[in-house]
Amino acid sequence: MANRGMLKLVLAGVLVLGGAFVGARYQEAILPDRTAANPAASALDTEAAEEVLPQSSGEPKEPTTISRIYEDINGSILTVGAVKRQFVAQPWFRDFFSPSIRILERQQRLPYLGSGFLVDERGHVVTNFHVIEDSTEIFVTFPDGREFEARLVDADRFIDIALLKIDVSGEDELPAPLRFANSDDLRIGEQVIALGNPFGNLIEDSRPTVTVGHISALQRTFRPDQRQQRVYQDMIQTDAAINPGNSGGPLVDINGEVVGVNTFIFSPTGASAGVGFAIPSNRIRNFVQEIIVHGRLRPLLLDFDFQTVRSAEGRAIRILEVAPGGPAEEAGLRAGDVILEADGRPVESRENFLLLMRGKQVGDTIRLTVWRRGDVVRKEYRVLEAPAMT
Repeated sequence: MANRGMLKLVLAGVLVLGGAFVGARYQEAILPDRTAANPAASALDTEAAEEVLPQSSGEPKEPTTISRIYEDINGSILTVGAVKRQFVAQPWFRDFFSPSIRILERQQRLPYLGSGFLVDERGHVVTNFHVIEDSTEIFVTFPDGREFEARLVDADRFIDIALLKIDVSGEDELPAPLRFANSDDLRIGEQVIALGNPFGNLIEDSRPTVTVGHISALQRTFRPDQRQQRVYQDMIQTDAAINPGNSGGPLVDINGEVVGVNTFIFSPTGASAGVGFAIPSNRIRNFVQEIIVHGRLRPLLLDFDFQTVRSAEGRAIRILEVAPGGPAEEAGLRAGDVILEADGRPVESRENFLLLMRGKQVGDTIRLTVWRRGDVVRKEYRVLEAPAMT
């Protein structure tokens, strides 16, 4: 039986590979003799047969909204690749004086790690930090096949975003950079479009794909790995299909403007299950402007000390000390104040507030709900740059 199965496989290959030759030789045995069964069929006119089947009018079709958006912006969706160090175990090469397995370090060129998109005419490109993490070289490929070496300008490992720069001197025509929408205006149920290159190294094609869905939820916060100091705050949830390789690509609205950066999915299989998440565009835009204007991410000042407190009403943080002349004093915060909420969310521990701070940038304002001697008061804390260490 096994041999017969193998024979069928071989024959199938022959039939496919033989093509017209096999078909021509055995045509009488495979096809019924329709002429003998219906003599009138031999007189069938070819032109009359063509008229039986409906044909296209030949008039150009009006493109749909999704098609127009794709045509307008797909040229600015890039494939991001890199050269990365990899450590490969060599179980067959052991040290006779040590039972440990030797590790071989090698570099590998991975041309289809993720996606990115052009944000200005000077060649700045946004992607996820995890796409280019631990890379020794980075390069991006446009849909038309042009490849550029890229350098990492700066990255925020905490919010998982990176800004790259390519040299566009001498390039006469580059596609228009993508525009950012105000992600605070997003509404649940709104239609969105995810773009990127989800195939990875499966096929060598830098042209982006498009998937369509809706905003499923807003302001989702995750800490996927407790060992990492990475927290995804205020994420956009979408049912637009996002797959490995889409990371770093844009999530756009029906105006073709970026509302988020596709970052990760929840899936039992690794493929899209309709639960994807994107970093909001306002956070990305602030990050890009911070780096382009100031040349780097500026460190943040936190000028009051605090600790976690517990009560019958729940957990919060109590201010222990306020530095004189700083933004905390300016906001009216005092030692003994208990911070219940920040930006409308409960503050349950010291670590919780520090994580919130790490997601901020210089110039941001944090809205605080404070309990003070039996009264609830509202304060606004303005985030400033930390002074340089001497």
